[in-house]
Amino acid sequence: MYIARGEGGFDYGSLRQGDILEGVPFPLLDVKTLQLIGTIRPDHDYNSVPIIEVKTHEQRQDREWVTAVAPVRFGFCIVLSNCCDLETRENRIAAPVFTLARIHPIPQGLRSNGDNFESLRANKDPRDPENPGYIDYFYLAPHPLLNGTDWRVHFNQVTTLPTAAIPTVLMRKKILQLDDRTRAKFKIKLGFTYARMNDEELNAGLENPWVAANGPATPGTTAQG
Repeated sequence: MYIARGEGGFDYGSLRQGDILEGVPFPLLDVKTLQLIGTIRPDHDYNSVPIIEVKTHEQRQDREWVTAVAPVRFGFCIVLSNCCDLETRENRIAAPVFTLARIHPIPQGLRSNGDNFESLRANKDPRDPENPGYIDYFYLAPHPLLNGTDWRVHFNQVTTLPTAAIPTVLMRKKILQLDDRTRAKFKIKLGFTYARMNDEELNAGLENPWVAANGPATPGTTAQG
């Protein structure tokens, strides 16, 4: 399943979809507990509780960013962004951030249910209409670099890191990469999780929305019903 750091075939120079990183800060963003950092108005007389104004800063020509305090859990994450989006072109990566999913322990309730646990471990083909298995989870087998235990990826628990951090990530945090076959399974399960059609869309014949109801539509024109 894995190619570990120090083994033949491990890519030290780039990030790929399915690479596993350690020590990634994963934020818990809950508006009920989120605290914003602000400044006291300069004309305040300090004879009463000060009025706090939220402190803003600029990020990529957007001046409405604020600084917040939120719980953070450091742990394992896996790269979701496509390999092509992380390639260096003209000495830079065009994408400002890359996306990761959290790797977290398998709940004991799932582990103790033999059928469900085996279904998780199998990483079944989600396109199978009869037995797709778990669609939004991906099983990771035990490995010494993963604390010697197995884990599951939850495709709906995601965060981002700036691509400017990639040199540090490659030097210190990338510990495992998936072998080619496992990465292909990972890609298909990830894509199906986010892009599967719902029943309403299927019933409307929208499997290929670029094809009009009465035949192929010409770009820039409206199909006539």
